[in-house]
Amino acid sequence: MPLLRTSRLCVLFAALSLFLWTGVTRGETPDRFPPKVVLSDTLLAAHLDLDEIDASALEQILSQVAAGQKLSSTAGPLWKVLRDAGADHVFVSVHGRALLQGAACVRIECEDTAEVSSFLDAMFQPGNFPFEFAVLRVEGAVIVCPASLRDIYSEDAQAVPDPQRPEFDRGLAAMSQFAHQAVLSLPDDIRQEVIAMWPENLGENDQTGISPRSWMASARSVQIGWDLPPQAAFEIRVQAADADAAAVNEAQWENLLKLVPAQMPRPEITVDDATVVVKADREKLQNLIESMLRPARQNARRMQTVNNLKQLALGMHNFHETYKSFPGRHTVDEQGRPLLSWRVALLPFVDQIELYRSFKLDEPWDSEHNRRLIEKMPSVFKVMSDEAPNDELPAGHSRIRLPALAGSMWHGDGPPRTIRDVTDGTSNTIMIGTAPQSAAVPWTKPDAWQLDGEQLNAQFFGDQEQAIVGFADGSVRLLSPTIEAAVLKALLTMAGREVIPQDAF
Repeated sequence: MPLLRTSRLCVLFAALSLFLWTGVTRGETPDRFPPKVVLSDTLLAAHLDLDEIDASALEQILSQVAAGQKLSSTAGPLWKVLRDAGADHVFVSVHGRALLQGAACVRIECEDTAEVSSFLDAMFQPGNFPFEFAVLRVEGAVIVCPASLRDIYSEDAQAVPDPQRPEFDRGLAAMSQFAHQAVLSLPDDIRQEVIAMWPENLGENDQTGISPRSWMASARSVQIGWDLPPQAAFEIRVQAADADAAAVNEAQWENLLKLVPAQMPRPEITVDDATVVVKADREKLQNLIESMLRPARQNARRMQTVNNLKQLALGMHNFHETYKSFPGRHTVDEQGRPLLSWRVALLPFVDQIELYRSFKLDEPWDSEHNRRLIEKMPSVFKVMSDEAPNDELPAGHSRIRLPALAGSMWHGDGPPRTIRDVTDGTSNTIMIGTAPQSAAVPWTKPDAWQLDGEQLNAQFFGDQEQAIVGFADGSVRLLSPTIEAAVLKALLTMAGREVIPQDAF
């Protein structure tokens, strides 16, 4: 077989491995691969259990890691079609004879094969992919394969001889304790070609001692099993020809693991006769994944809060456009007694008109009727980090507040402010911001966030690593507690005539 084919094998295996590591959890493993998943020239066979995949959790993880990214326009509908059709097990295989025609074959076991095949027919129309694929319906399954393999997989195709590749079923059984499995095993002709092609070492400057050729020559087949969050784990088992070959392969794994960064958990390597086992510690792996995801989650929550403040700032300006002023800190009755917070007044301007109409606007926030609406707080008033474990606020509480400092937009009980009152400039005047958790209040309560100029930073930031603030021009920025108190005070006042350098915050 040409060397080009084996080089494509390496690339394809890497790509498929990445695909298989996409958010799967523990599931039940079949006893063996279905007919024709493994052929005489099969290089890779894998199994996934769709019953154990939580699509909403996948999308949530994706949005945390990639700042709001969603599942692709194809993946979402495909997932729905598969689940509606009762799809459960998926088998993926790569055969040497089709490496130059797309390589991968996918068998989807499902109840409604017509629904799945109809969707996939549209998806795999000629011209949509570099290679031509066939979508075939067989009893209890739909198969997608390179068009060149149609005669093998069609329902009226003749039975194929026993491929004499027992290592694939053995590998499936060996990894049955994991949710998903993959087995890599090269036919002898391809294996010998790869051995000849791969280098003896990685170059003169390599300090690891890794020998790709020795690794391949010492391995007969590779079995992989894994679980991902919430119970992350993985294990690799390399089947060698004998104990001597296993020792060579173990040495290569030891060299390879020198590349693992110090902060990452190092897998354990053991040898059992002719089998090399590379296994990750579950607890350490889970801690690593959590540490990797934590900054991304925090950033995603922060960006959602930024978007909330942008929406509230826009609502403030739309209110001003309608009533020629910003809303007051609260509504009042005929005697001037506070009734409801500014958040209630802003509801029609943040797409919450029906909730606004649910209030009795002439009653206080804690009247028998209005009190029942506290639990209906819209998400736009949430600081999303408060959704994290151990940071939850009581239901209906918000810490998005209007800072009331002498000279600020919200100080005193005078008439509502207008744009003209902000003589320091709307881009230099804080209008709204996140308060410490200790300053959270029921979102409908007309409670002022009073700040003292003498203890301004401590009151404004409290336990916050950063405060998210919306300026009167509608922009949103992050402020650090290290900001000078004089600069913070200047930003909070609307007509103090201070000169604030742009690099001061």
